[in-house]
Amino acid sequence: MQILLFITGLFVFNFYNITVFAEGASLEDLMRQLGTLKLEQDNLKAHMSKNEEKMSAMEVELQRLGGVAPTQETARAEEGVQATLPTTKKERIEKRVESLEEMTGKMFLLEPVEEIKKVSEWVCPEGHIYDHPSLDGRCHLCGKPQEERVAYRKFKYARKESISDRIAAMMEEGFKKKVAVGLSATGVFQQLVNSRKKDTSFAEGSLDLLFFHRPMINSTLFVDLEAIGGRGPDFIVGSASGLNDDASRGSTHDTDGVDRLSVREAWLQSIFMKDRLRLVGGKIDLTNYFDMNAVANDETTQFLTSAFVNNPVLSPPVNGPGLAGYFDTKKGYGFGLGIQNPRNSGTAVFDRPYTIGEVDYHTPKFLFGQAGNYRLWGRYNGDTKSRAVGLSLDQQFTQRLTGFARYGITGNTAVDEPKWAWSLGLGLSSPFSSRRYDRIATAFSQIKTFNRTKEDLVEAYYNLFLTDHMNLSLNSQVLFPARPELRMSEDGIPLPRERENDFLTTFGLRLQMDF
Repeated sequence: MQILLFITGLFVFNFYNITVFAEGASLEDLMRQLGTLKLEQDNLKAHMSKNEEKMSAMEVELQRLGGVAPTQETARAEEGVQATLPTTKKERIEKRVESLEEMTGKMFLLEPVEEIKKVSEWVCPEGHIYDHPSLDGRCHLCGKPQEERVAYRKFKYARKESISDRIAAMMEEGFKKKVAVGLSATGVFQQLVNSRKKDTSFAEGSLDLLFFHRPMINSTLFVDLEAIGGRGPDFIVGSASGLNDDASRGSTHDTDGVDRLSVREAWLQSIFMKDRLRLVGGKIDLTNYFDMNAVANDETTQFLTSAFVNNPVLSPPVNGPGLAGYFDTKKGYGFGLGIQNPRNSGTAVFDRPYTIGEVDYHTPKFLFGQAGNYRLWGRYNGDTKSRAVGLSLDQQFTQRLTGFARYGITGNTAVDEPKWAWSLGLGLSSPFSSRRYDRIATAFSQIKTFNRTKEDLVEAYYNLFLTDHMNLSLNSQVLFPARPELRMSEDGIPLPRERENDFLTTFGLRLQMDF
C-alpha cells in the first residue's frame, strides 16, 4: 500500500515537474511544491494507519465481548462497501470502520449504574467531612484536628451494557409490572425496673406483609396485612403516654393460640398535575399523611412512646374507610385534607366522620441556614363532637443534629381525650465517627388528661445500624408520676388502681427487620 502511494506521488511529482519546467518556473517554486506533496503524502499515510489500527482494535473487541463473530460482520460490511464501488483504498477503509462502529453501537449501550465503595474520609469533631486530609492536619473551617475514618459511599458511573444485560433489564421491568411483596418485622422487649409486681417483663412483636402494585400509570395499590402478638407495659401501668406504640393497636392473638392476620391498610393512590396533587382512597391510616415529623414519627425505628409518634390530642380513629388528598405547590407550601369513618364500618361511611386539614411549609434554609418543616393542623371528630388544633415542626441545627417539637390543644374534650399535650426533643445522626449510620435521640413530653392530672415522660434511644435490612435499638423510658397499676382479682376481674411508685423506669430492646 505504501509503495503504491509512493509511486503515485512520484508520478504526480514528475508530471508536475515537467509541466512547470515547460512554463519556465524557477527552482524555488519547484522545491516548495515538492515539500507540499511530501506533506500531503505523510498526512495520508498517518490517516490510513490510524484507521487500520482502529479497525483492528474493534475486531479484537468484538471477539472478546458479546460472543459475536466479527468475521461474518466484517464480511457483510465489505460486501456493502463493494456494492458502493469506492474509488480509493481510503474510502473503502472508512466505509469498513463506519460499519464496525455501527455494529458496535448496537451491541453496547452506556447505562448509568450505582456502586457502593469503601473509601477513606477525614472528619473533625464538628462533623466537617473532607475527601483528603489538609496539609496541617486541621479542619479549614473550625481549625480542629482531623481524624481518618472508613466510610461507604455510593458512586454513579456509566458502563457498557451488553445485549444480555438489556434482556435481563427488560425482564426485570416486566416483573415490576407484577405485584411486589415486602416484609417488615418488629420485636420489642421491655423490663420494668422499679415495680413490685410479678409481671415486670413484656415482649411484643408485629409482622407486616406488604403488597405493592401499579395498575395504572401514576397509580399505586397498597395492601398491609398485619399480625401482632404480646403486650406492652401499659397492660399493667396504663399510662396516658403509651409506653409501646407498636402494641397499642392490640394483639391479634386469639384465645385458641393462633395468630390472626388483619388488614391494616388497603388503598389506591393516584398522582396528578405533574406530581403536585396526590389522592388516596380506601382503608387508610390518617397518621401517614398528617402530623408528620422527621425525628419522631415511627415506632419501629424512632421513639417507641405513643406521645412522640403522634400528638396525643390528634386522637385519630382506628384505620377505616376514608379519603386523603395533598396538594404540593412546589414552592415550599402544601395543603392536605382527610376524611375517614371513625368506626371502621362499611355502612354510613360519611355519617359523623373524622375530618382533618393541614397546612405545611417546607424550607431548605431557615434557622442556622438549615432545612426545616412546619405543619399546622386542625381536626374535628363527628362521633365524639370534639375538636383540636396542633403544631408539628422539625428543624435542622446542623447537618447531623435535628430538633423537633409538637403542641396540641383540644376544645369540647371528649372522655379519654387529653386537654393538651406538648413534646420536644433532639435527634443526632452519626454520633461517632466509626458509626456513621447510627442514630441517638432523646425527648420529653407532658400531657394533661381529661381528669386534670398531668403525666410527664422522658425517653432516650440509640439505634444501632447492623445491615441495610436490620437495626437494633436500646431504649429507656422514665414515666412520672405513673398512673396507678392495674390489679387483678383471682377471677381475673380488674380492681381499682392504686398508685405504686412516684415514677416508673423501663429498659428495652427493639429489633427491626425489613425485606
